[in-house]
Parts: sequence; C-alpha cells; structure tokens
Amino acid sequence: MATTTAIVLFILMILSLIWAWKILNWLWLKPNKLEKFLREQGLKGNSYRLLVGDIRDLLKMRKEATSKPMNLSDDIAPRVFSYFHHSVAKYGMSLLVCIIFDYYSIFP
Repeated sequence: MATTTAIVLFILMILSLIWAWKILNWLWLKPNKLEKFLREQGLKGNSYRLLVGDIRDLLKMRKEATSKPMNLSDDIAPRVFSYFHHSVAKYGMSLLVCIIFDYYSIFP
C-alpha cells in the first residue's frame, strides 16, 4: 500500500512539474525569447510585462485622450488610436506592441 501511494505521489509530482514548466514557458520564457528575436531584427518597443503587456499604457492614454474636448477640425487619429500614435511617434514605424499575450507589429 505504501509503495502505490509513493508511486502515485511521484507521478503527481512529475505531472505538476511538467505543468509548471509549461506555464513558465508560456508566460515568461517564450515571450522573452520572441522579444529578443524581434529586437535583433530591428523592431523597437516596450519590454515584455508579465500578464498585462501594454494594456495599462493603452487604457491610460485612451482615458487621457477622451477626457479632453475635441474640435471637429482636429485630426481624429491621435484621439482614437492614442497609444499607437504615441508609439509610432516614439519608436518609428517599425515597432512592437505587446497586448496581453499577443505581439502586434506595425511595419511601414
């Protein structure tokens, strides 16, 4: 009885380690590896941030842009796409934006 319990616990421990490795790979290792390769190819942008990505900056800039009144003659792009407009102005047309777990690239 003790040996079957030990075997079951050993198998559960191995499965939990495999699961933990897959989660670590999915949340941290793979995005950082992808970011490294894209930076080597010349893409610029913010660094990877676990779980949230650039969503905090995006929401902050959207709230800031919509809080100000706008004339009808104004350019609407900076207001509607405030984060992307800011990122293109900061990094140029070849940039990398991370929203949650997906990377988006904007190429000229």
